[in-house]
Amino acid sequence: MSRRLSSPVTGFSEKDSEVVTSTLREPSRSGAPAQPLTKGQAQEGRRRRARLRLLAAFAAYAFVALWANYPEWPGDPNRIRGGDLDQMVWYLAWTPHAIAHGQNLFATNWLNYPEGVNLAQNTSAPLLGLVTAPLTLTVSPIASLNLLLWLAFPLSAFSMFLVLRRWVRWEAAAFVGGALYGFSPYVVTQNLEHLNLAFVPLPPVILLCAYETVCRDGNRRLRWGVGLGLSIVAQFYISAEIAATTVLIVVLAGVVLAVARPQSVILSLRRSRNAFAAAIGIVVAGLAYPTWMMTEGPFRYRGPAYPSGFSADLLSTIGPTKLQMVAPHRLAISDSRLLFGNLSENDSYLGIPLMVLLVVLVWVCRKNGWIRFAGVMGIVTTVLSLGPHLVVHNHVTSIPLPWDLLRHLPLADNIIVARLSLYTAIFATIIVALAMADLRSRWRSRAAPTHGFGSSAHFIDGSLRPVWVGLLGLLAALSVLSWLPAWPLKTRPVAVPAFFRSAAADRIPYGSVVLISPYPSVKDVQPQMWQAVARMRFRIIGGYALVPNARGASSILPDVLQPAAVQRFLWASATGGSAYPRGRVPNDDTELACQLRGFLLRYQVNTVVSTTANARPRPLDALYFRALGSPDYVAGGATVWFHAQTRVQRGIASCTA
Repeated sequence: MSRRLSSPVTGFSEKDSEVVTSTLREPSRSGAPAQPLTKGQAQEGRRRRARLRLLAAFAAYAFVALWANYPEWPGDPNRIRGGDLDQMVWYLAWTPHAIAHGQNLFATNWLNYPEGVNLAQNTSAPLLGLVTAPLTLTVSPIASLNLLLWLAFPLSAFSMFLVLRRWVRWEAAAFVGGALYGFSPYVVTQNLEHLNLAFVPLPPVILLCAYETVCRDGNRRLRWGVGLGLSIVAQFYISAEIAATTVLIVVLAGVVLAVARPQSVILSLRRSRNAFAAAIGIVVAGLAYPTWMMTEGPFRYRGPAYPSGFSADLLSTIGPTKLQMVAPHRLAISDSRLLFGNLSENDSYLGIPLMVLLVVLVWVCRKNGWIRFAGVMGIVTTVLSLGPHLVVHNHVTSIPLPWDLLRHLPLADNIIVARLSLYTAIFATIIVALAMADLRSRWRSRAAPTHGFGSSAHFIDGSLRPVWVGLLGLLAALSVLSWLPAWPLKTRPVAVPAFFRSAAADRIPYGSVVLISPYPSVKDVQPQMWQAVARMRFRIIGGYALVPNARGASSILPDVLQPAAVQRFLWASATGGSAYPRGRVPNDDTELACQLRGFLLRYQVNTVVSTTANARPRPLDALYFRALGSPDYVAGGATVWFHAQTRVQRGIASCTA
């Protein structure tokens, strides 16, 4: 392994340090001759300038990221993008609530009451909820969501920038690589609805720690092993899926390196065994309980989360979607329908200009072993993201692919393979950054050494023909244009009924059950967000999460409660469409009012809240009036009946008579 690749970037050689020390002078206030800087002062000056460069890099990434949600600002509690992000508001609020009240982080019936939800099997991201807990508790979980959506871009970019600085001396190359990763189509697409999947500063760190664990000497190797274990644990608490796939890619990268240098495998494993043992020990200690909750805990479903899965379409790699700013309109509309119309998972776009650029860079810099390695891994991850069978324009062919073998690994059926395009973005970034540094070295020197997998240095012709420079520049410009995101993304004002933010909500007994209309579900996630804004004061019937259905398999629909006629009526009134469970929507009559009383009594509902957000609010309010009488509170877009159990007890006798 070359020393250059495994040492941190300083930007100065020892000779440079001597020159700085001997030539710089510190001016004297008395007009006396300037005194030479000491070696320590020169080093401190370099460190200060290095810190300023790091700050400038992060500030640049952060400034660009402001464009994504404009005019929504980081920490804005009043605007939201909607969709699955309403669900994430609930998860961000649950973590500090569970910790403060001594409740289980990974399973609860405060959602989907009475059956509950196994949060270890869902996208609860407890680490993100923990780090934003102060903002959640003092302002709003919506503010925490918007802060994290913004930070996902600069932190991911900055993380890759820091990692690349260990492998390239030219900081501009590392900066470009960080931007390519942090603002890649994968991150941009997942930022639409999946915060936990878009927040990816740790995968590059995990790859770096694995590399250093193998390549470092002595005690440093052990430190990197500890870092590897800690970073995997941290990633698990952001996204268990990303943690698992990153470990899978590390293993596959090790296999590729072992094939390239089989004579070094045994020696490398022997030297790093203690470091890897430390990493495994940390992972086991940190993840044993949540893994048990995921596989054996309460409220869990069995089998894959999404039985049909999502594989990248062959055309989605080259075709832009509506999320790219510079794209032919018809082509963007057509490619946005790939992955069967699921735009938030259509994240594997590379584009023809970048693909050609990557091929040219790998060819021009083919004597650099690490660029060849990144090229191989880019191909591997792209092929894996295509799933078990090739999909072309939403047509699943019978052509088998390598994932057809890997999907039989434990828990692999829960991986959405289209998301493996994250690692394609990582290796594409590595190719660009290393190639930029390599080409710059050639440009500045007639004969610059390149490094393969530990091979002896050799010299190549440093003269770059203008035609190559022009071609690379054109491809780079086209690649940047093809990746420009179509920002800003649309946001909307947060529509939280004033009741949930008022003192009137304190009349709901803590931990009691509330029936909110519209019925909380995948069709309308907002009531779930209202529960979070109300500081998790109460439990709710219904909700949007992966829960077991009647057969124990995963479902995004809440449990069917009895009598089913009541749920059909509540659901249809909320959506304005068909009922759930399927069947005839009953008429609002005395019989339905009696069934509603039995429903409230069976599930111990203490408070009923009806809002103007229902598709058909009048029939629903009429039913509540018939079953419960006059409401206790009417204001701020909400009609509320407190002490529902007492009201039900009074009216239940007339139903049994």
